[in-house]
Amino acid sequence: MWNSRTPRPASPPSQRAFLILECLEDREVPAVVIQVDYTYDTGFFTNNPNARAVIERVASELGNSISANLAAIAPSGSNTWSARFFNPATGSQTSVSNVTIPANTLRVFVGARTLSGTQAAVGGFGGYSVSGSPAWINTVQTRGWSGFATWGGSISFDTRVNWHFGQTTDGLTSGKLDFYSVAVHEFGHVLGIGTANQWYANVSSGAFHGTHARSVYGGPVPLTSDGAHWANNVTLNGQPVSLDPTISFGQRVGWTALDAAALRDLGWGAVSPPPAPPPSPPPPLARVPLASTRPVAFTGSTNGVVTMYTVANGQLVPTGQQLIPFVGYQGAIRVASGDFNGDGILDYAFTVGAGPQSVVQIMDGRDGSIMVGQTAIFPGFRGGLFVAAADIDRDGRAELVVSADAGAGPHIQTFRVVDGQLQLQSSFFAFDNPHYRGGARVAAGDLNRDGFADVVVTTGGLAEGRVAIYNGAELARGVATRLYPDFHPFVGLMAGLNAAVGDMDGDGFGELAVVPDRGAPGHVKIWSGATLASGGHPSGLPLVASFYAFPPNDPGGGRIVLRDLDGNGRADLVVASGNPNNGVARVFDITQAVAGGGGAPSFLPLGTPNTFDGVYAGSQAGTTNRDSTLGEARMDDDSPTNNRFTAMADPVSHQCNCVGCRALAELVASGDELDWLGAIVVP
Repeated sequence: MWNSRTPRPASPPSQRAFLILECLEDREVPAVVIQVDYTYDTGFFTNNPNARAVIERVASELGNSISANLAAIAPSGSNTWSARFFNPATGSQTSVSNVTIPANTLRVFVGARTLSGTQAAVGGFGGYSVSGSPAWINTVQTRGWSGFATWGGSISFDTRVNWHFGQTTDGLTSGKLDFYSVAVHEFGHVLGIGTANQWYANVSSGAFHGTHARSVYGGPVPLTSDGAHWANNVTLNGQPVSLDPTISFGQRVGWTALDAAALRDLGWGAVSPPPAPPPSPPPPLARVPLASTRPVAFTGSTNGVVTMYTVANGQLVPTGQQLIPFVGYQGAIRVASGDFNGDGILDYAFTVGAGPQSVVQIMDGRDGSIMVGQTAIFPGFRGGLFVAAADIDRDGRAELVVSADAGAGPHIQTFRVVDGQLQLQSSFFAFDNPHYRGGARVAAGDLNRDGFADVVVTTGGLAEGRVAIYNGAELARGVATRLYPDFHPFVGLMAGLNAAVGDMDGDGFGELAVVPDRGAPGHVKIWSGATLASGGHPSGLPLVASFYAFPPNDPGGGRIVLRDLDGNGRADLVVASGNPNNGVARVFDITQAVAGGGGAPSFLPLGTPNTFDGVYAGSQAGTTNRDSTLGEARMDDDSPTNNRFTAMADPVSHQCNCVGCRALAELVASGDELDWLGAIVVP
């Protein structure tokens, strides 16, 4: 070794001088180490080396893709803190006192349990309680970093899911959910996507406006209605992105440049993107495409399944198609169908009954993908909704009509579907009485043959059953104007009413059918659209038909839909019983209806007469078991080859006023020290 006190010998004249390069210390911002902590695991990982290998691979890849100078959290003396998080084994909030987190390190507690509803994983970054000097508090809060920073968090996976734990897609069949893909998605939320203040600072007008993300995507990136994910079907160079809310069984989705750019916009430095996983083929479509028929939907059990039927030779025939609108949810479900995107194929709008936050979502009838993600129509309302669909503005596309059920005023809204979002078209209170709290139900169709679908609103109870009809041409301009005077089809009857509109006789005018719901006999009355258009008060106009769909002494009422099920150009009337012990349905063409309902056979669309809440048909399809956890839509046939899985997250507590987030906010606010907790639910 040469040093300053040792003279160097002279170089021989024949030698050339050369430079010696000194190695300097690395001045780059270091990558982040994500430590996976199994302290609270009860066997899911400790008994499954493949699961451990995948979760640690994801932690390593994402940690190595970002950089930051995160200060160590090293408590001492009066500087103390507690890491607060949800125990992955129980879901309860827990804390660890005075844990030491090394510099440039995050710690994520992982585990598994049986999650509620449809959740396949739940996680997010952690909270804290801290006391001590201002500098110490700042260290815990910010890690001394200018961008988003956290000490770590927790993730729990559902033990019920049929996981694929492979490092590659070999063996990733359409009946398995890829653990790698879900883990990547969850770690994205731990790192702040959809959860951090820095994320929401870049959100406006339904899009993410971060500079890096805009550069990669080519403009503002559309978001889901909750603002916590890229919008459904956002892709980058044709490839799905990790923070899309929907993933299919049998599919692997890895981290993309768009997801990485979002982290840059949150303040994380960039190192290099993790290697993309090998692509997997898209999952197969349903064996019997929805587009092949014009079916009617039935449900009424407690499994959340909607079963599709069509009619052949006067008989209800199952199409072989089943829909699960909210995976794992077992509460009331109602469905309306219409061509929302103008491709000539019926799409399906679903909503929920009383219990959870009232949301709607729309499924593309062509392939079962999500056209419009879960959207809260009346934020904070948990009484359930009713939906209908028809082309109100005569643009060749159906609009969605929504009403609030009992507990809210008869607030009616109509929406266009634009770029994967619901765009408000009109909003009004039916019956000129916003104080009425019995609930409202809706139907839609062209009653007066002007090309604009009209909207029919009926009372849901607590009053004499009433029908109001609103002019579609005016609603297309956002104005609620009566097409015909309101009337009481069953004078003195204090029961909810269900209505349907469809052209039964082929004259271009929609017929109006009305029937009481449960609590009264299934007495069907039908008015001719042409007769209604001729003038006069509806209550004084002659009926096309009046008959009992079920025995007059059966108080189960009826749920109805009018639809051309057999392709003959005329709508058939489907009536389903609301009697829980008589789950039957009947289909009437115009001839049978006029003849008093004779000749129409009875069917058991659910395979049994015993149901939880009777049978629902068509524009209303549902059950009544209350469950407040919603998953996204999936589509099934009779083999597990077309499951669609939706990955979906609630935003952090102070970014959302939904019911779930308010509950989370109350939990977080239970302490009086500096603490904050973010949680993401990915069903």
